Amino acid sequence: MKILLFFTFSLISGAVRCVSVTGYSGGSLLVDSQKNWLYDSKYMAKLHENAKYMYNPSNEWRIIIYYRKDDKWINEGRFTLFKNNEGNLMIYIRELNQHDAGRYRIRVIGQWTIDMTLNVEEDSCCKESKRVIVNIGETATFSCEYSQNHINDPKIIFKEGKDSIETIYSSWDKRERFSVYDDRQKNLFNVRITAVTPDDGGVYLCGVWINRDLYSYSIINTVHLHVMDSCCGVSKIVKTGETVSFICKYSWNQRDARKIIFKAENNIIDEMIFTTDTWTQKERFSVYYNSHNKLMTVIISAVTPDDGGVYLCGVLDYSHPYSYSIINTVHLHIIDKYKVGVSRATGHSGGRMMIKCEHPQHKTKPKYICKESDGCSERKNPGVQDEWMENGDVSLYDDTRAGVLMVFFRELKAADAGTYRCGVNVSHYTESFTELQLLVRDDATFVTESAHLGEEVNITCQIPEEHKVHFCKEDDDHICQNISTSAVTEISPSSERNEERVFTVSISNVSVRDAGVYWCGAETRDTHLTFISLTTKIQLNLFTKVGVSRATGHSGGRMMIKCEHPQHKTKPKYICKESDGCSERKNPGVQDEWMENGDVSLYDDTRAGVLMVFFRELKAADAGTYRCGVNVSHYTESFTELQLDIRDGAKYPKTKTESAHLGEEVNITCQIPEEHKVHFCKEDDDHICQNISTSAVTEMSPSSERNEERVFTVSISNVSVRDAGVYWCGAETRDTHLTFISLTTKIQLNLFMAPVVRREGESAEIFCPYDSIYKSKSKSLCKGKCSTRDRNTLNETVREEKETKTDRLTLNYDVTASVFTGTITGLTAEDAGKYWCAVTLERDMNYLYTHLIVIMNEELNLTKYEGDDVSIQCKHHDEHQKCFCKAHEPSMCVKDGVSLETIRDDRFSFSDEASTGVFTVNITDLREEDSGIYWCGSYITTKVTLEVKKNVSDRIVISCVCVSLLLIGASVLLLYKLGYIKTRDQHPSTDGTEMSSGKAPQAVCDYENIRDVRQRLVSGTGDDVLYSNTKLSTDSSDPNHTLYSTVQLPTNPSDDGLLYASVRFMKKKHEESLSDAKVTFNNEELYTTVSHRTRPN
Repeated sequence: MKILLFFTFSLISGAVRCVSVTGYSGGSLLVDSQKNWLYDSKYMAKLHENAKYMYNPSNEWRIIIYYRKDDKWINEGRFTLFKNNEGNLMIYIRELNQHDAGRYRIRVIGQWTIDMTLNVEEDSCCKESKRVIVNIGETATFSCEYSQNHINDPKIIFKEGKDSIETIYSSWDKRERFSVYDDRQKNLFNVRITAVTPDDGGVYLCGVWINRDLYSYSIINTVHLHVMDSCCGVSKIVKTGETVSFICKYSWNQRDARKIIFKAENNIIDEMIFTTDTWTQKERFSVYYNSHNKLMTVIISAVTPDDGGVYLCGVLDYSHPYSYSIINTVHLHIIDKYKVGVSRATGHSGGRMMIKCEHPQHKTKPKYICKESDGCSERKNPGVQDEWMENGDVSLYDDTRAGVLMVFFRELKAADAGTYRCGVNVSHYTESFTELQLLVRDDATFVTESAHLGEEVNITCQIPEEHKVHFCKEDDDHICQNISTSAVTEISPSSERNEERVFTVSISNVSVRDAGVYWCGAETRDTHLTFISLTTKIQLNLFTKVGVSRATGHSGGRMMIKCEHPQHKTKPKYICKESDGCSERKNPGVQDEWMENGDVSLYDDTRAGVLMVFFRELKAADAGTYRCGVNVSHYTESFTELQLDIRDGAKYPKTKTESAHLGEEVNITCQIPEEHKVHFCKEDDDHICQNISTSAVTEMSPSSERNEERVFTVSISNVSVRDAGVYWCGAETRDTHLTFISLTTKIQLNLFMAPVVRREGESAEIFCPYDSIYKSKSKSLCKGKCSTRDRNTLNETVREEKETKTDRLTLNYDVTASVFTGTITGLTAEDAGKYWCAVTLERDMNYLYTHLIVIMNEELNLTKYEGDDVSIQCKHHDEHQKCFCKAHEPSMCVKDGVSLETIRDDRFSFSDEASTGVFTVNITDLREEDSGIYWCGSYITTKVTLEVKKNVSDRIVISCVCVSLLLIGASVLLLYKLGYIKTRDQHPSTDGTEMSSGKAPQAVCDYENIRDVRQRLVSGTGDDVLYSNTKLSTDSSDPNHTLYSTVQLPTNPSDDGLLYASVRFMKKKHEESLSDAKVTFNNEELYTTVSHRTRPN
């Protein structure tokens, strides 16, 4: 690297001005005198080192330039005086050495004189110059090294011209296509020239501006940039010791031009082989020039590794001194192949293979492995030294201390078989390698061993060939090279029987460090290669059992298991069944989120370090022993053993349905099977039961838990739509590391609203409030059943829609009020029935229902006399819903779930003709109090007005009695007045017995036992209600086929009464039936029982 120092003088007054400058050995020096060039003669001389001992002063100075005139440039050997662009005289000294140090005198005759003292120092940065080649149009890059002392000084670039040196780049003068990047960590500044042209060729000087006030420069490196115009190229591969030749052909127009041959590496000219100016034979290089055929032939004999590189045949472009036309480019690769034969190795598919390639003479050189079948086009190398690196399906380690390349095939495949080169790049174009033939057989062996902490484990292996045993353990990068045990590892050669090639490794006092994957196999040693074929994989799993727990569940019920791992909160957790060897491990897959896995749901709570496992429906097959564990590391686990017992009995699980009116209170009673903590929860949309959810108050009453029954009650007040759904109750058991929740009783809580009563042809509105959390879900209004399988969806709406309409049904959606409303116009008999409000999730959730009662426009008016019988035919559309009710409004005929007293009247009987959709109500021995309004049917109801009048014969009898009484009274009065007799008036009184008032229920008539809450008036009426409930008997002994009920009126009469009859008809095996009913009273309740008799054949 050449160095140029550029200084500015500090002149002193007087005839001679002096300055002291410093240069670097191997570099160059450039000095700005800051004096005009002028056209007078120039003089430059150097004072002899021994000048003070000389008697003749004329001999003290050694003349360098002797009184020469020139317009711009005066050159003498390594010394140059030239005129710069500002007209100043510049001093340029090339290739400085220690002998150049001393005192110099530069003079312009008759004008001025300068004395310059030059100091030459040593610095490793500036010893050599560079020769860089670049093709036309490409980007040229080169770097310039400077001393650490100049790290903060500005950098500058000069270019040497024919008779001047001009500034190309500086912080104050920047040119296009030129850029400089200062890498201060490496003490380099990089120069970049884009879109290179032939004019860019030449000598560049890199400098540092060290004194901004005096314009002083230092440390300038010299770079020779050669611009090439390449036309063609060829690649040649030759082995060491052989002879290689290549031909360079030029054109007719280039016959007289200067020819040149370069050798280059990485775009840096390594050496200039020859030019036509110095046509000579250089040792092993011979050049033959054939002007007739316009050919140059280059022959290199006895090729050595150092001969590798890029050779360029060029023709000089006289218009640009540093520009060449490249007529041929030859890439010469030297292969140095060991003459030790060919090595062979055998591996097994699925196994591992370690190959150690030894290059002791080239320890720090880049090493590689490649496959010859693809021409070694894909060379795999570590990229870094003394560190394992992955490259595709192999891992590589370049051991520079031993000069060994280790190649580890992480999983051998049949495709890996073939011939390989395991080599080293001695130089950029010189290689040395050993050939390896790899055979891959089927198959490797896989073994799994398990051990508990602190125990001893014995690992037995069998190797396929009689070679040295190799046993190793995989590290985190799946590289197997060292044996690693925490206590004692014993490889027993005595146990190696030649007939079986078996050996055993014992690991005692096993710790977590010993868990992992081990490999065993055979090691083969060749001259320059070592093969380790690993054929048996042993996976050693370490288990730590922290305890054993037992839990009991019930078939059909639910089970929640909470496994606690507080020391491994974020580690992957699992549950598995030991009966199948824990081969199927169930885990959430994600953290802090419920996930389904088969018939269980799992939640990995990383905050508490708990795995929650929820069995959505227990089965007998779920019984068994489980591991509830955590993967502490890849091969180390900690688990708690769980023994789960599943019972199948009539007692559990229980299923019951509760109904409640919106805004009211509901009490849910449960009984748990064991004396443990009570657990009460509600299923969410994913069928997971974990939290209690109520809209107002949830009261769990421990005081009501009687040990003999284990009963508790949960009260939910002010019930809202959020409370509808499925609840579970059960027992919670706490163990050291596990919590079990066995859910044994399922409670379906349905909510209902008051019935909607409208006449045929009118419109009906059904309001469906919903929980705001479901505002984005589709809503459905369903009639009858609303399950997924047999749902009868009338319409659906979604969040973005405000209204949907289908035929006579319109759904309106009020997001603010969280209500959607279904409006049905033009009501018909088919519209009557039970309606559900539902939310569409993964499964439909039916949370609220009401009844739509349609009153038919056709009415029935009947007039009868006391003592008569009457038959009333009622139409129905539902086999299981038939009602006959006496009330002012049909809404009073729907029960709301509140039990009422059942009152029977044997004057009422019912008959059914299922095929015609008609049932008949028969009333015998009519009484005047039977008069009133009846509702006949079910959800479809017909108004029946019955008027019962007194009989005419009864009126005559009564009149006669009255006349007789008047005569007797008159006689008595006469006798009394006469004083003959005394008597006492007697007036018989007949008290009508009427039913006490009671609030009319609001629910379906289809029930058997009803409780009457006395003295409660029906809303909106002052009438008392009389109910009768009858079932059709299956007794065929009655010849009259009669069905009747007996009613005993309450002892507390009222002004008016309501007679109610609801019928549930059962399928009859015989045409004749008889049903008897008996009624008994106590102080609080009135009950009825029905006995059925089957008539003997």
